[in-house]
Amino acid sequence: MTASARELTGCSCPLLESEAGRPATVVAIACGDQDACRLRAMGLYEGATISVINKRHCLLVDVRGTRLALGTDLAQGITVQPQDRAAL
Repeated sequence: MTASARELTGCSCPLLESEAGRPATVVAIACGDQDACRLRAMGLYEGATISVINKRHCLLVDVRGTRLALGTDLAQGITVQPQDRAAL
């Protein structure tokens, strides 16, 4: 998915492709039941607003003021919708 495609309203992408520093809303979590349950317990659930902080060795995300480190396989299964920059 290109950067210009992510700018369109209503466009969703895997969390792994999300732009660092830009808030996004979690649309879906597609991973194993145990992983999904653990993520939801830590505040990463459908409808939550999250932001990618860093993408170096793993994906570091901010979820309601808490930083979570996610592996690339897990992050690939999380679908987000980037928030419109004008709304920020």
